[in-house]
Amino acid sequence: MTVFRIRFMSAADSTMDDLENGVPGTAKRLKQVRKALAFLSVDPRHPSLSSHEYESYPGYARGTKVWDSYVSTGADAWRIYWVYGPNEKGDEGTEIPVITILEIGPHR
Repeated sequence: MTVFRIRFMSAADSTMDDLENGVPGTAKRLKQVRKALAFLSVDPRHPSLSSHEYESYPGYARGTKVWDSYVSTGADAWRIYWVYGPNEKGDEGTEIPVITILEIGPHR
């Protein structure tokens, strides 16, 4: 079984900091995001994530595979936007698979 290391870009890292530092009303959202990230690290195609390729993500060339996974649905839906890689080198030259989180936030 492949387990992905999760890496955060600055926008996603900032959102996680806000959620973890108790911005009012974020406890439920933090729990949802952590659950989605746990699923993502083990199985990016987990059914509850509904992961699918995202069209035309800002700042990425057309044809770059950016993915969109569900954190929550409904009127205040949140998503995780991510890409595979770049992978890291582990001990003895092993390759560690990585998912890079670009952004976490409201559905666009």
